[in-house]
Amino acid sequence: RAAASQPTCDVDDAPMVEPKNLQRICRSCPALIVQEVDGNEFTVLSFDAPPVFVDLTSPLDPYPPMLWSALASYFGSLRGKDALLPGGRYACAQALASKGLPWLTGRSLGEVCHIVQLAVSQKKVLGYTDGNMVPYGHSEESMKEQCAAWQQPFLNPMKKQEPVSYPVASWEETRACLSAILRSGCCAEVGIIAVSNVKRLFSSRFGLDLSETALGHSRLSELLEDPRLRDICSVQVRGIGQFVIKAATRLPSVVARAHAHGLPHSALESTSHLQETWYGHARWAAQPQPPMPLATFPCLSARPACTALLAPPQSRLPSPPLGAHAPPPGLDAH
Repeated sequence: RAAASQPTCDVDDAPMVEPKNLQRICRSCPALIVQEVDGNEFTVLSFDAPPVFVDLTSPLDPYPPMLWSALASYFGSLRGKDALLPGGRYACAQALASKGLPWLTGRSLGEVCHIVQLAVSQKKVLGYTDGNMVPYGHSEESMKEQCAAWQQPFLNPMKKQEPVSYPVASWEETRACLSAILRSGCCAEVGIIAVSNVKRLFSSRFGLDLSETALGHSRLSELLEDPRLRDICSVQVRGIGQFVIKAATRLPSVVARAHAHGLPHSALESTSHLQETWYGHARWAAQPQPPMPLATFPCLSARPACTALLAPPQSRLPSPPLGAHAPPPGLDAH
């Protein structure tokens, strides 16, 4: 009775607790089991209660189809401010649970969080725009998919953006510039770049706008995993971030065709380094460098004035030696 008479408390009103102190207190209690997760986080379980929890990150969908149909109809009917929900998964689940929606009756807050997660990651019922969760049809992801279908650069109408001032990178330029970045020392570890830094490096080093939608993809990570870049790089998850990893070796078919045309290995090295110099270095380097995939060469002959187009005004490159920009006969990307 005493417990029933106590006023209810909102979890958001709970005071902040230093995680290390909380973990020490939990470890000192014999009725609790403390398990470390990913080094920086930990879970606490009770000896007496079975560990029955909802895995919010699980891709498995245990919910009936009629729930998703009702969810899609509900969000499709929202207009204006009613279509804006909190951007966080937990806050969005709280907002939905407070509405008393009949198809969420009896669901725990953990289940509603999982439903929100699946609605964003798999069902394309919800998406994000300007930090808010919205019906998928109004989301940035939906707009990007439409731009990708038409192979047009994406400009978010919800944000004040200036028109793109840099030329949009073609497939050939994307291959060449990405290979040059991965071979350079612009990152903490050579051959590894955070996906979040790739666009910035394209614009700052080469004066190009890397637009995933202009190249037919709605996400940058999907572009970087395109088969046309497979001999250049791969995308891996490390910790909580995604990273672009330099491919270990060149394609054997490229090397075989190079030798078939009588091009020695030393020529591959010097020619590939010449290409990287052409894409933004301040001077022609004399030292041989590890070879760049020959499949990147066509963009140099396709855009002979690339120094005037890509290099910053204060560091225009001189014209390369005669014939340096042209690839050997037959050594194309196909």
